Amino acid sequence: MASYERRRPLEVSEPDIGFQAGFGFYLGIVVTGIVAIAGLLADVGTAALLGILPSTVTAVAIVGHIYASRARGLPERIGRSRWRRLGCYAPAAAFTALLFTAEIMPIDDTGRFVILTVVVAVLAGVSGFGLDRMAKNRYVDALTADDPATTWTWQRSGGWTGEPAYTVIMAFMILAGLVSISQGEWYLGPFWVVYGAVMILSRRYGWYELDETDRWNPPTVHVHEAGLVVDRSFWKGFIPWETVDGVRLTDDELVVERRRFGLDSGVFDLRCDRAAIDDADAVVAALERTRRRAEERSMAVGSAD
Repeated sequence: MASYERRRPLEVSEPDIGFQAGFGFYLGIVVTGIVAIAGLLADVGTAALLGILPSTVTAVAIVGHIYASRARGLPERIGRSRWRRLGCYAPAAAFTALLFTAEIMPIDDTGRFVILTVVVAVLAGVSGFGLDRMAKNRYVDALTADDPATTWTWQRSGGWTGEPAYTVIMAFMILAGLVSISQGEWYLGPFWVVYGAVMILSRRYGWYELDETDRWNPPTVHVHEAGLVVDRSFWKGFIPWETVDGVRLTDDELVVERRRFGLDSGVFDLRCDRAAIDDADAVVAALERTRRRAEERSMAVGSAD
């Protein structure tokens, strides 16, 4: 039986101006990258390329903008499919693959080819990520067009914190500084080494006070008929009711038990610090109520099928 997420009709509207601009910019970067690499293979001079590429970006971006403005439901179609969203990164992957062919390319200045390919791969990847996020966000908005039954601020609880990631980032910073020193860079190299070490030690020994829960824009969780929306401002995650196995409220946290890829594991659970929720009991009641209605609706549709 098809999932409720795919059976539910979407509230599709005309793509907004932000998506139109993002889609046009994405197409402009991809086409311009192809033109630039083709120009190098044709032995076009740097000055000529610099004169052609900006106008190519502008022209293609305008065409993409116009197409997106007339393609009703385009962001929802892209955001609905994981494979379509992955397709946003295909040009960046193709440009990256070209880097491994630099030595066999029929061009004399391979250095120029490598630099240009790296630039277009990075720009294509960044614009692809932006298109992916915009499409997914708009798909989630279309899927959850109803008013939320309840909303609460999500403060993560449980085993995962930002400490490991912070330490890894600072360790890479120290490593980059050491590499710079080994290459004779005696200005920024020592700075990055000292900075990374001080930041790791300060977190380890509490040399400064930083409340990790004090955020300007903390994530929020919204309860809808279709499922839960985790809104992190710049991107939204969707949890359909079909993947929710239960809701638990303890003295310390609110836990939404999830199932992913057919597996039941605490790794996938949505854990929220109870102290950050104004009325945890009311939130749990709304969760259970909405989840029960979703199950009844799913059973009714299944019987009808």
